[in-house]
Amino acid sequence: MGVTKNEYIEDLIKKETDIFDVYVDKIAEKVANEPIDDELEKWIIGETEDGHMPLVKKKQTKEELFMPTSEEEFQADLAADEMRYHHYCLEQQEMYDDSYMNWSGLR
Repeated sequence: MGVTKNEYIEDLIKKETDIFDVYVDKIAEKVANEPIDDELEKWIIGETEDGHMPLVKKKQTKEELFMPTSEEEFQADLAADEMRYHHYCLEQQEMYDDSYMNWSGLR
């Protein structure tokens, strides 16, 4: 016995739907397992004349703009600051020890 045209079409639709459901489930699982980043904290809800409320990127303050993004970058900045301070202290000591530059010692 053969299969009617309607039964054949229904069987094809069922197979395609099963395949589609498998892909949707895989995509949903992948999205669900993605790490949640605090990316939305960088956005605010804006308001336009036509009443829509789009997401608008926040402006970064100068402090946020120059904040180190990792511990290594922070340590490198700290070492550079210490080196600059050391050079400043050396310059101050040389100026204090110099008879020409230290006017207060000659008075």
